[in-house]
Amino acid sequence: MRIALLQLNQRLGDVAANSACIEAAYAKAVAGGAELVVTPELAMVGYVAEDRMWEAGLRNRVAIESMRLANLSGAVPLVFGTFSPSPSGRLFNEVWWCQGGAIRHIIKKRLLPSYDVFEEHRWFEPSPEMPKLIEYLGQRIGVSICEDLWADRDFSSMPVRYDLDPIADLAKAGATLLLNASASPTALGSWMPSGKAAPWAIASKELQRKRLIQGLAKKYRVPLVYTDRVGADSWLLFDGGSCLVQPDGSWQGGQRFTEGIVWVDTGATGISWPDCPAEGVWLREGLRLGMRDNLAKQGLEAVLVGLSGGIDSSVVAAIAVEALGPDRVLGVALPTAYSSGESLDLAKDQAGRLGIKWLCLDANAPFAGATEAMKTGFPDRIFSVTDENLQSRARAMLLMALTSEAAVHQQLGTSRVAVLNTGNKSEAATGYFTLYGDGIGAFSILGDCLKARVYDLAHELGDVITPGILTRIPTAELRPGQTDEASLAPYAVLDAILGVALEAQRPEEGLAEDLAMLLEGSNLEIARAALPRILSLLRRTEFKRRQLPFNLKVSPKAFGQGRRIPLTAS
Repeated sequence: MRIALLQLNQRLGDVAANSACIEAAYAKAVAGGAELVVTPELAMVGYVAEDRMWEAGLRNRVAIESMRLANLSGAVPLVFGTFSPSPSGRLFNEVWWCQGGAIRHIIKKRLLPSYDVFEEHRWFEPSPEMPKLIEYLGQRIGVSICEDLWADRDFSSMPVRYDLDPIADLAKAGATLLLNASASPTALGSWMPSGKAAPWAIASKELQRKRLIQGLAKKYRVPLVYTDRVGADSWLLFDGGSCLVQPDGSWQGGQRFTEGIVWVDTGATGISWPDCPAEGVWLREGLRLGMRDNLAKQGLEAVLVGLSGGIDSSVVAAIAVEALGPDRVLGVALPTAYSSGESLDLAKDQAGRLGIKWLCLDANAPFAGATEAMKTGFPDRIFSVTDENLQSRARAMLLMALTSEAAVHQQLGTSRVAVLNTGNKSEAATGYFTLYGDGIGAFSILGDCLKARVYDLAHELGDVITPGILTRIPTAELRPGQTDEASLAPYAVLDAILGVALEAQRPEEGLAEDLAMLLEGSNLEIARAALPRILSLLRRTEFKRRQLPFNLKVSPKAFGQGRRIPLTAS
């Protein structure tokens, strides 16, 4: 059976656009010889439109467009993701099998994830019964939806256990082909130093998916077809990953992070599952798509990046150029009295390498004005952390002012301009940023990247990153001689602690032993000494992270929707 998997990039809540996209892709697939056409989960409304799904108008549009697609289906079945009201007032997450201008089968999702970034019980009701197998072209097809695939206790790595197993039920009923329509976000695994391994490390979503799909196809000795969406919405990133796996484990599939039709054939043998890319390659592809999608879907067309001569801002600017093009990126240097000439030179060189517009504003003027204002109330005050924060806020004030400046709009060719946050996860975890200063921005593209992953990404970007930036000691230059590692801990140590405690979510009582698997020598001793302080910072700075821009989830545990820590928790 020749199957067209529609690896789509939906727009959340834009029912008309999504419906038209499905219609066009279905026509193209049928013309290409498809015998079955399948979309991802909730393709009609996008995964997941959250509380938009409570809106009566949206529900009505979904009903109308879903019936329209059902009516236009021909001899080749169109299997697409949608929803319909449940008796409780919530919804059923459904897949409709449409053929010959009518709905032939409706499959309801049985398992509703409510962990990490998922909250499906807020909007959906689980199916009260197992779907029947569908007879088609000599096959008995068992259809399931996303989480229904992840209940198997032999191969699933999900953090919850379910009392039922939808795939086992379909196999027991005699399915000869398993079909799963998903919208499953992707992510890297928990961060580990190069060459290190630990039994508790969390694998990347791609490795988890491989283990699960191959395992189920082999276990039940039937082909398994998996279709997933691509693109980014808010903090979620989807890489597609649509594929067919035969009972022998051979793989057929399409390109990662690419929208289009993925062709598979149940009668053909595939190849070995492709190797996962290096983390730097994966991050470059994923963050580029994540930035482009998030900005475009919000109607934002150009960005400002505060270029400091450091690695974080350089990487952010480089990804912005790949996502938007150099004409839509403005690099802004904001020196104060404590900024070095080296910083300004590196920032200017970085802008030149990227081919972006360049602007230098004197942030010392508003900083000096603020310190003078402070002296009117406290004439005997001396330089302190207050002044460090004032510098950061002076820079932020100027960056935000530029978003509404007519001359900037003219340079960038649009008035839809946003500031990109340039912070990383290592800083966010320890509260090492200034609220209303370097914590500003519409989007934090590196907010789920530990510092080590920022360096991986910089090396992957290659010659577009100024070489001196890669070897420079990280510093915010807020006081003479200040360096980030002196204020926090060596990044190799800090990231190891955060990789274990935050991303792998290991118990606090055994963290010292876990760190011994990753570090050695002086770094291990430093880590053991720094561990209580770093954990204290992680707990005490939650209120600051609540005020950061949203970030794209690229690790097993990101700040934001998937990590809900009370502000008052001890």
